Amino acid sequence: MKFIQFAEEKGYSQHDLTKFREALDFSREYLENRKRLSGNSIFDHNVKVAGILADSKVSPEVVIAALLNGILNFCKEDSLKDFDSEILNLVKGVEEIKKLKSKNNKLEAEALRKILLTTLKDVRVIFIKLASKLENVRSIGIFSDKDKKRIAKEVLEVYAPLANSLGLERIKNPLEDISLQILYPQKYEEIMNFLQGSREQRETIVNDAIKIIQKEVEGKVEITAIKGRFKHAYSIFKKFVDRKIPLNEQYDLSGIRIIVPEVKDCYTLLGLLHENFQPLDGRLKDYIANPKTNFYRSLHTGVKLSNGKIVEIQIRTPEMDEFAEEGFAAHWRYKGIRSDHLFEKKIGWLKSILDMQKGENKDFLEVAKVDVFGDKIYCYTPKGDVKELPKGASLLDFAFLIHEEVGSKAVGGRVNGKFVPLRHKLYLGDVIEVITNKNQRPRRDWIKIVRSARVKQKIRKSLRNYESLPAFHYRELKPVMEEEQGLLVESKDFPKAVCMLAKCCHALPGENIVGITTKRRIVSVHKEDCRHALKEESRWVHASWREYFNQRIEFNVRAEERRGLLADLLNTIATAGFEVKGAKAKLIDLQSAQCSFVIIPKDLQNLRELVGRIKKVKSVQGIYFE
Repeated sequence: MKFIQFAEEKGYSQHDLTKFREALDFSREYLENRKRLSGNSIFDHNVKVAGILADSKVSPEVVIAALLNGILNFCKEDSLKDFDSEILNLVKGVEEIKKLKSKNNKLEAEALRKILLTTLKDVRVIFIKLASKLENVRSIGIFSDKDKKRIAKEVLEVYAPLANSLGLERIKNPLEDISLQILYPQKYEEIMNFLQGSREQRETIVNDAIKIIQKEVEGKVEITAIKGRFKHAYSIFKKFVDRKIPLNEQYDLSGIRIIVPEVKDCYTLLGLLHENFQPLDGRLKDYIANPKTNFYRSLHTGVKLSNGKIVEIQIRTPEMDEFAEEGFAAHWRYKGIRSDHLFEKKIGWLKSILDMQKGENKDFLEVAKVDVFGDKIYCYTPKGDVKELPKGASLLDFAFLIHEEVGSKAVGGRVNGKFVPLRHKLYLGDVIEVITNKNQRPRRDWIKIVRSARVKQKIRKSLRNYESLPAFHYRELKPVMEEEQGLLVESKDFPKAVCMLAKCCHALPGENIVGITTKRRIVSVHKEDCRHALKEESRWVHASWREYFNQRIEFNVRAEERRGLLADLLNTIATAGFEVKGAKAKLIDLQSAQCSFVIIPKDLQNLRELVGRIKKVKSVQGIYFE
């Protein structure tokens, strides 16, 4: 079959090809006779979608899921038992996108993109949806002009930017060009005619430029590859619309991309180019020393060659080129897509997880169940404004985050179009409209139904404004320990008391510790030299580290945020031979990150060795245990 041959040419292993054949046979059985609006079968559509994904060199699991897309509408989950659970989850994830879209169909495109990126359990599901959308727009001719424009507009506002944010340029470019052809047919024809008419000239300029550059740098720096690159129609159109630059004055319709072995060679080559040719003002961009927030790295410059022609040049290493071309580099902001810095960072973390899933860590990550967004959820107003809330937050939390006056007057709301009470629990991706009443006033029991400490303060403030009585201070008592959560320390003097590590000094396994008794049958355990403990020396009791463990232990790592941090920490834990039960990561701010891990250590010495290893990981600032 052509698809198998194509996948083999793209470098997929014989094992992958065998799995592809199994998926093809299974998909054909259920989907070959199921017709789509275009007239072709769902099976044929899926094979084309899988081909698009294979061309972008996505993981084999994603390709298989694409071949099986939609099959759950015609068979039970049990029928897919011969396929990995990872593949089944991807197939189910595509169906989840449909639900998300219907739930959020009134949102602005920017908000919908954020919801899709943050709500899906596996962001690779979006790859399948994007490839499917590309195949759909290629057969868009069956629809009316009105529907064509509606679909094309949605593609430009939602799907093309999503492809862009995940670095899927081979999907993004045709999505944009086809949509441009539908929405602005005259401008599209004008651009294509211009490109066709100037094609020979542009190819000549590029070929001449390559020869001139090669001649000047020969013997001075090694060039791994040098090639021309040409802009696609939509990027030319955007430059014309956004910057009012006519077609005949757009000098960067073509350019040169030069690949060199190492980073130092990038700068050597840049120096040679600027020495031998006239550099253009304002064109030099060093994305190696200052990578974009999406981790894109390259040197950009523009020069006027000895023949008088102007060329745009990109210089990068093979690794940089692979990441930009086929990795998960997101071109937020570089391509004019709005987003906030912290959100970009979090999407960057998602892509670092995806990078790990491509390598040897896949099985480990499946066990670790990494939660990149930590203990936060993101919900949205009907206008698409994003609000960050703690997990388990209520509608009332959301109302007070919008504005204190809105919260004080809130009586209920609509979540995803359905009426709900103030205590309704919110989930990631919910779209919320708060309903207010001018006669409403804050209630004392509201403090019990909100999770955010900031919101509790606002409620207390509102209560003071409405009545002279002091606000009722409600404190939710947390369980001393989770049922399966193990304890690191013990006190032989008080064997029935619960020993908890104090948060003021964060004692680490093996350090000298003391216990301080409290009124709630809890022994608070401190470092022996903790200044708080020294003030209570009269209440000291014996405390010691347990020697053996057979329960879950949780610990946290604070570090300076950087690319690869989570990967390094996970690798460190895995290579130390620990059984990992959970891993979470969240950004404290643009510079700091916190990673939480749940492990089952063998003994105290084992735990001390792990602490020592983690301290050596680059940018780690501190470790503390729960």
